[in-house]
Amino acid sequence: MLKGKIKHLDTSNGWGFIETIDGDDYFFNVSNVRPGQNLNLGDSVKFDFYQTNRGPSAKNILKIDS
Repeated sequence: MLKGKIKHLDTSNGWGFIETIDGDDYFFNVSNVRPGQNLNLGDSVKFDFYQTNRGPSAKNILKIDS
C-alpha cells in the first residue's frame, strides 16, 4: 500500500486526488474509499493503486493517523 494526503476533494461530484510523499497524484472516486471513512482535505491515507487509461488511480482508501 502507498501513503499520501488528500490533495483535492470534490464532495459534490464524488472524486478527488491523493498526493504521495514523492509528489505523485492518484485520482480516486469516493466509491473506492473504505466504508465508514469520512475524508477531508489534508487527511493522511493509505491506499492500493491501479492503472487506468486516464492514469494512476487509488482504491481501498483508508484514513490513517499522520
